[in-house]
Amino acid sequence: MSTDQPTGRGSIGNEIFEQVEKIVAAEGITRSDAFQRLSDQTGRRAGTVAANYYRVARLRGAPLQPRVRKGSAASGASEIEAVLGRVSRAMDELTDLVHRQQEELNRLRERGDQLDKLRRLLAE
Repeated sequence: MSTDQPTGRGSIGNEIFEQVEKIVAAEGITRSDAFQRLSDQTGRRAGTVAANYYRVARLRGAPLQPRVRKGSAASGASEIEAVLGRVSRAMDELTDLVHRQQEELNRLRERGDQLDKLRRLLAE
């Protein structure tokens, strides 16, 4: 049988929470900066530090802003819709430009034909 004493589930998270709170209070820096500082000190990734901090904060009932996931499907879908809208408007503008260019080319061809007729009349 093993004689190892369990350290207690969540003890690292609680330690991280306490350390972050202490750093923020003592130095007046943001939590993100505190996560990075603790990351540098412990060798843990800043994201891991933040995840532990917020897990414990939620368990303790701390007032937190709602989580916003970057690159979520909803925001990705709205970004895609916005891009598609811009592409559609650009295509409409391009189509209009091509039509106007075609009309101008037709007018120039007609004038060229008129000039050719005038030259022939003058040459007679």
